Amino acid sequence: MKRTSYLLLAAFLLAATVSATAQNTPRRYGVKSGIIKVIASTAGVDTPETMYFDDYGRKESVVFTTEIPGVVKYDSWVITIGDKSYGVSVTEGKRNYGKPSDNPMADLTFIDPSPEVIAKYNIKELGEEKFLGRTCKKISYEATQGRNRLTYNVLVYKGIILKSETQIRKRAVSIVATELQENVAVPASAFQIQD
Repeated sequence: MKRTSYLLLAAFLLAATVSATAQNTPRRYGVKSGIIKVIASTAGVDTPETMYFDDYGRKESVVFTTEIPGVVKYDSWVITIGDKSYGVSVTEGKRNYGKPSDNPMADLTFIDPSPEVIAKYNIKELGEEKFLGRTCKKISYEATQGRNRLTYNVLVYKGIILKSETQIRKRAVSIVATELQENVAVPASAFQIQD
């Protein structure tokens, strides 16, 4: 059970870190749409995830498989539209929805962040690094998760986080993109929050 909770936390952190903003706000990314395959790692467990985004990051979702061996296996989605996030589980083709929650980091952006956002998240640019054949900005920022203030070290391409590392209660948590498809058709089902 602890492994599952850490995996869910890692997925939530990814969704919160790359969370969307309201429709009338500026673009979050320099890419209209995309599909990103990542490996989320925590407590020695690697979980493949797929992130979808559209409308320059105003709509996003992350899907991963949750499994408690011998008990249950289901797909989980964290869908963020505007400033709301939705948890969705899909078991035997049936979608189960959690109540929408406020996205606490809806204002976090790496494309022309305001001075207020830079100060709030203590954003620091640390140079550049090549990753997945793209030139990325190396950035550190801080964010509060529960009672903890966490420092993230990320590689950002056109506003999109392709690699993220942090420590949560002495456990290393990383999210590393293995593939990025830019400006591709994203299925509407990726953002489906009701049947």
